[in-house]
Amino acid sequence: MRMQIFTEKRMVMTEKERLLKILHGAPVDRSPVIAPGGMMTMASKEVMDLTNCRWPSVHRDAEKMAALSVAMHDKAGIENLGIPFCMTVEAEAMGGEVEDGNEVTEPHMVQYPLKSVEEWRNLKELHPFKDGRLPVILACTFLLSQGYPDIPVIGNLVGPLSLATSLIDAMTLFKALRREPEEVHRMLAFLTDNGIRYGEALIKNGADLMVISDPSATGEILGPELFREFALPYLNQMIHRIHTLRKPVMVHICGKITPVYESLKRLDAEGISVDSVVSIKEMRNAIPGKKLMGNVSTILLQNGPVDKIQAVSRNLLDFGVDILAPACGLSAKTPVRHIRAMTDIAKITSGKPQA
Repeated sequence: MRMQIFTEKRMVMTEKERLLKILHGAPVDRSPVIAPGGMMTMASKEVMDLTNCRWPSVHRDAEKMAALSVAMHDKAGIENLGIPFCMTVEAEAMGGEVEDGNEVTEPHMVQYPLKSVEEWRNLKELHPFKDGRLPVILACTFLLSQGYPDIPVIGNLVGPLSLATSLIDAMTLFKALRREPEEVHRMLAFLTDNGIRYGEALIKNGADLMVISDPSATGEILGPELFREFALPYLNQMIHRIHTLRKPVMVHICGKITPVYESLKRLDAEGISVDSVVSIKEMRNAIPGKKLMGNVSTILLQNGPVDKIQAVSRNLLDFGVDILAPACGLSAKTPVRHIRAMTDIAKITSGKPQA
């Protein structure tokens, strides 16, 4: 009996332990439930009003950003701290013009710095401790990591292909994949090197793991051949560098990914996050060995009803999702009770320890 009690106590984990263990393939007491931040933004206006930490001022204030992230953890039950609340940080630091949005709209690009792929040579190299909002994000990461050691702090990077589409019109880029492939490769190599530099700084300032969001690398747009040539090698290059710093990586890709299942088997990230259109049950069979994250519809989370959010969340856990999460970025209009409908399901779901 004493041994049984001791074992049960050992299986009570901090949120950081649970998330890192599941990514490393170790047994956990239950599935984590997270919202990573970055492209997969995790803020609710309801919580902004409660804390007086509101968009858009939060985006350029490390202390307010940290307070809002912590409040989303406390009020909505999200089991991580994730910043920033958009995916424009790197693009702005490299010369793009960003509009900060309003109280319910995240920052977005309003002016691309490039008109052609060849102009990538005009881009600024990233200096994480002095360019744009990068110092704010690094300062916030440090505050969170020092203040909340038992909660995982997620660092967020934009994948090279998606970063490219924030620097040049997407149609111009996608046409260049076939017309000027060598020039595109040079551009993506430059963006990858700069993304790695920023990722290193995030880890130095306390990020426990990294999420790379690459929504433009969807199989719907690229297809298997272009994904294999223009997305996979650059993602893996970023992942390999992060692994040398002993941090795990998850990659988020939007849309239908069926066309790139075979390539995703060669993606060296521990976990893959997917959109709500993807069947977790099907993906589990197609890509064995990867930890799967997702994929509660963010439209459902915003609009409800609560009982459907609970049912979808429970089904995902039953289908074998390793990490329960929204399928994309939460709308700032999402009510806290709707988010809690998802997070509470993960916390009350019992069963055998997962590995």
